[in-house]
Formats: sequence, C-alpha cells, structure tokens
Amino acid sequence: MSSGNFLDKLLDGVGVEWKELGDVAEYVRGLVYNKSSESSDGTGFKVLRANNITLTGNSLNFDDIKVVNFDTKVKKSQKLYKNDILISTASGSREHVGKVAFINEDIDFYFGGFMAVVRCGTKLNPRFVFHILTSQLFQNYLNEMLNSSTINNLSSSVMGLFKIPIPCPENPKKSLAIQAEIVRILDTFTELTTELTTELT
Repeated sequence: MSSGNFLDKLLDGVGVEWKELGDVAEYVRGLVYNKSSESSDGTGFKVLRANNITLTGNSLNFDDIKVVNFDTKVKKSQKLYKNDILISTASGSREHVGKVAFINEDIDFYFGGFMAVVRCGTKLNPRFVFHILTSQLFQNYLNEMLNSSTINNLSSSVMGLFKIPIPCPENPKKSLAIQAEIVRILDTFTELTTELTTELT
C-alpha cells in the first residue's frame, strides 16, 4: 500500500473540510538569477534547485550546489527555514514537477527560480501537508492540471487551488492533534518502507 492510499484510510471516518492551499498556507517562489550572477570562486549564496530533491525519496541531496554572488538580490523569504516544504515547480521533465522535500531545520541555503516553498499557517502541521503533497491525491491533481497544458509549471494559482483535507477544522486543537497522529503513523510507515526497500536491494 502506498503512503497516499494509507493517508486516505487514516482520514476515513474523520470529519474533514477541504480547504484551498492558498487559504491556509503561503506559496513563495524562488530566487531568479542569470549566468553572470553565478559565483566563480564558490563564495556567495548557496542555491538549491530541482536536482537537489531526490525523485524517489523526497529528500534533499547536496551533490551539485549552485552558488550566486553576494551582490545578487535575494529576499529573506527565499531562504530555507525549518518546516518549509520545498517543491520543484518547473522542469523539462514532467516527472520532476511537484516533487517535494521537507526541511527539518534552518539551513543556510536559498532556493532557485524553478522552485518554491510551501509555508503553513498555524492551523496546519507542515509535516501533514508534506505527506499530502507526496500522496496520490496531489499526483492526480498535477496530472489533471498539467496534462491540460504544454507548460510544466506549478504557478501560484495552480498550487493555490489545490484542496487539502483538514480534519475537524472547527476545533483547531483537536485538528492539530489528529494531524500529528497521522504524521506519526505515516512517518513510521515511510521509515519501514525505506528499510524494507534497502534490505531488498
């Protein structure tokens, strides 16, 4: 069973309200720079791009980091912070659009122009949203939205319209408790799946 189907089972029987992502979270686009901004000596702002998210494990890798000069215009919001969900918004390859990684701690990295970050409001557990964005629910939405377009690009409007199932929204404390329990179960499930895959390999 995939974690996406598992998520459906966990939400089954819980009263949920479907909220558009744009209403409950912030969607921040990444740092746009040109070739002349790239650092020649390795000093500057470190920038993560689509290739820094592994396709299978939804985790970060730091194999090929782009560095831009310190005089490049960057916004504080384009730096990566704990509980950010980093997402690939555009790529020459459809399979890379929408892949995500969870940021576990503040890191001294920014994110590039073909990337974005989802930052959750106080009524959402960021890790809960991460699991939704790695689920079949989100993949189905992407297929529907991107197959109708020749451009593989997750704009703010496309992401903002994606609906998230929020349990017991009328009781924020209970909602967060349910979200935390779902996160605990899915994190354990993911960990066991990873261990099993490693052993089989």
